[in-house]
Amino acid sequence: MLPVTHALLTSSNLTVHPRVSRILLHGSRGPADKYRPDSDIDLSLIVEPEAGLSQLELEDLLHDVFEVTKSHWRGNVEVDLAVAFDVRDCGLNCFEHTLWEDGICQQGGMDCFGLYKIGKGFNGLVTNASVQVKLMYPCLKIW
Repeated sequence: MLPVTHALLTSSNLTVHPRVSRILLHGSRGPADKYRPDSDIDLSLIVEPEAGLSQLELEDLLHDVFEVTKSHWRGNVEVDLAVAFDVRDCGLNCFEHTLWEDGICQQGGMDCFGLYKIGKGFNGLVTNASVQVKLMYPCLKIW
């Protein structure tokens, strides 16, 4: 569907931590397909942490997930990574859809996931950031 992005991903040595359950492609190199030559590639790595982790254990896991992909990336464009995890026990099923549709999120789509991100103004765990799920669309589950 996105031959240039597909070629970039297959040549980049995309590597993920065993705890990654899904990978989402967002942004201009995703389904919007309106990238410039200097555009980065936006990937969200979805993880499902086990219940009962302390905040420190959760942050360590998310950092490990982030670093596995970041340290192995060999793409000719920058990768903009975010590690996302469910905080409302909804399974983040909204990310099974490419386009936002009213009603796919039973909880309103605000702050239903936590993020771990380094760079682009972030440094670690981000929760309650007033992120609206519908603003992350269009997105494409690529794995």
